[in-house]
Amino acid sequence: QKTKGKEGEGAQYITKGKAMRKLQLNTKQFHRLCILKGIYPRDPRKKKDSSKTYYHTKDVKYLAHEQLLSKFREIDSWVKKIRKATVKRDGMKAEKLKENAPSYSLHHLLRERYPRFGDALKDLDDALSMVCLFASCPSNKDYKISVDMIRMSERLWHEFELYLIVSKSVRKSFLSIKGIYYQAEIKGQEVTWLVPYQFAQHLPTDVDYSIMLTFLEFYHTLLRFVNFKLFQEVGLSYPPDLSIPTSQHISQSQVPEDNFHFDPEFESDPDVKKIQKMHEDREASKKLFKGFVFLLGRETPRYSLELIIRSCAGEIAPDDCDQVTHQIVDRPINETRQDREYVLPQWVYDCLNFKILLPIAPYKPGCQAPPHLSPFVDYQQESHIPDRLKEIMQLKGENIELQQEEESQKKELGKIMMTKKIRNLYTRMQFSLKRKRARVERLARGKEKMEVEEN
Repeated sequence: QKTKGKEGEGAQYITKGKAMRKLQLNTKQFHRLCILKGIYPRDPRKKKDSSKTYYHTKDVKYLAHEQLLSKFREIDSWVKKIRKATVKRDGMKAEKLKENAPSYSLHHLLRERYPRFGDALKDLDDALSMVCLFASCPSNKDYKISVDMIRMSERLWHEFELYLIVSKSVRKSFLSIKGIYYQAEIKGQEVTWLVPYQFAQHLPTDVDYSIMLTFLEFYHTLLRFVNFKLFQEVGLSYPPDLSIPTSQHISQSQVPEDNFHFDPEFESDPDVKKIQKMHEDREASKKLFKGFVFLLGRETPRYSLELIIRSCAGEIAPDDCDQVTHQIVDRPINETRQDREYVLPQWVYDCLNFKILLPIAPYKPGCQAPPHLSPFVDYQQESHIPDRLKEIMQLKGENIELQQEEESQKKELGKIMMTKKIRNLYTRMQFSLKRKRARVERLARGKEKMEVEEN
């Protein structure tokens, strides 16, 4: 006879309250421990009470053997002793207790959660976004955001930025309303993160900063470990001296060469051709601005342009000189020189995204810049192909409409090989795409009608 709560699905899950009582932790400590260990709630298939949060019993047993539990209890005892000494007005004892504050390390958690370096790189997206967010935040005592946290975030981001410049790893960038999106390729792994604009930030009041600070504490440890490994690979000492010029770090680095080639027997294979094209684009982006010297205006986002230009083999002139080939400005100018080109900042981002030096005429100061297309959207899968993308593909010698037709033919051939059941499922999946296509066609007809009325 089965006993209730001992066998079956009911014995595999435990409520949050029972888990906290079993571990003898309060809510704040329990949330902190779950975040550091990477444990998340898991709902059973037959959830009776929707208001309760459930955890797997194996996860709770896993938390029960964590060495941080004793540290949390030690910190609780230390806080009580300080509070007692403060109430008794024993200042000397309180100062001694503060000097002997208990400390702990999160290094063992990195070894547990990321047994391989590639696993750490896969989880780097959120870490970089969080670190860059707090690097631009002001300190606040009420939310326990200290100056040391902000300075550590700034330093870790600048160290990672230095590695990107030395290894020339930046592949894409997009200017959005939220901030600047970047994508880098590190050891074959694509890492995408968001960097806020350098404006005065206002902290919202409806955010639980204690949860975010726990994530930030773990991400600081993760990013230090990743930076150490990456700097070791390019032959630089860690932590680097950020006060010396970037060019000196580049000259001291030893970036391993990418000896990439296929056997001639497989060169005609379509997959091999696709990989070779990706490799050619990667090499082209590394040498995109080679031989160019840029002068950045004060009104331009210098912190972003420096990263992209240097990672594409370009140089930044500290002052105006005769070696400058391109001057980036974002406002109308009265006097120009004939020995250099004047462009808008968008030209740098568009050149990086399409791996080609675009014509400068549309990006002249005072002109209406062309649309800034997102490199993270696969327009071949979308129903609408922007006119600007067609122009750029023609400059590269590619026909995007022809590629789209070839893809549709491959899909039709694959559809013939499907069974009736899978074909019906595929047809239902295409319903949303057809609706999107009809909407795009309706907007295109409206655009043509407006152009006719204007003319």
